[in-house]
Amino acid sequence: MSQRLPLFPLGAVLVPGEVLPLHVFEPRYLDLVRDVLDDASHPDGRDGSVSRFGVLGIRRGHEVGAHRLAELYDVGCAAEVLEIDRNADGTLDLVTVGRERFRLDALDGDAGTAYLTGQVEWLDEPSTVVEPALTEQVRTEFLMYCERLGMGRDGTASSSALEDPVLLSYVVTASMLLHLPERQNLLAAPDARVRLRRALSLLRRERVLWQVAASVPAVDLARRAPDQG
Repeated sequence: MSQRLPLFPLGAVLVPGEVLPLHVFEPRYLDLVRDVLDDASHPDGRDGSVSRFGVLGIRRGHEVGAHRLAELYDVGCAAEVLEIDRNADGTLDLVTVGRERFRLDALDGDAGTAYLTGQVEWLDEPSTVVEPALTEQVRTEFLMYCERLGMGRDGTASSSALEDPVLLSYVVTASMLLHLPERQNLLAAPDARVRLRRALSLLRRERVLWQVAASVPAVDLARRAPDQG
């Protein structure tokens, strides 16, 4: 069963469990935040969550208009507002966190709002068997990836999160430095097993690229002769 959801297109991908700060200044998105907060009398949940809106990655360009579904990725993530600061200039600073994933079925062309709204179907995280070996391979590669980037274990997630296949799959998705289509591909994976397999491929690719880069001798530009023209 589909549900109407306010949409906030971004040039980024939000992942369940990921904290996303937002500086809101455009009038249409100020209206969006006002509307979702004005519904505070409704119960929190999928039947009309008051503090949630849908974050969708923009497939191309920077702006998305009504009736232009092809410009948006079809799988997004609900953002729940945790904190809100109202600035003197009328802008808002939000702290949000990713919750459930959803699939966008259609845009509402006549919703009567300046911002986009859509009909979405919530995507449950299916229970699937994930081989312990796969979880361990991803965890090992991810921790090495974090060390190479100087992130350290303290900056990633708790040990329990890295042991749970579903949580691990989302921690990796949120933490890796990826192009938007690659991160979107991880978000849209049907289950944790597929997501971990895709993540493992990306982690191994990054390890190879790192090794290749480390083996290339540095060039001392200061010793090069000046360009004589």
